[in-house]
Amino acid sequence: MSTSQIHTGGCQCGALRFRVTGPLGTASICHCRMCQKAFGGFFGALVGVPKGALEWTRGGAPARFRSSNHVSRG
Repeated sequence: MSTSQIHTGGCQCGALRFRVTGPLGTASICHCRMCQKAFGGFFGALVGVPKGALEWTRGGAPARFRSSNHVSRG
């Protein structure tokens, strides 16, 4: 078995694609009102990755906006 894990994904339309090399961090579910609005559902599923492990492979990094005093979203 390889010691390096590779995870890929992207948006539904395919404009953005990414690759994460290495293990994923802790997964979590957030039910706050801001995440409900951002995800369009009752919760947002999230997972952390180590700094430097994320690489954008198509479309470049998504734009960011300040959704509140506490959060900047992509």
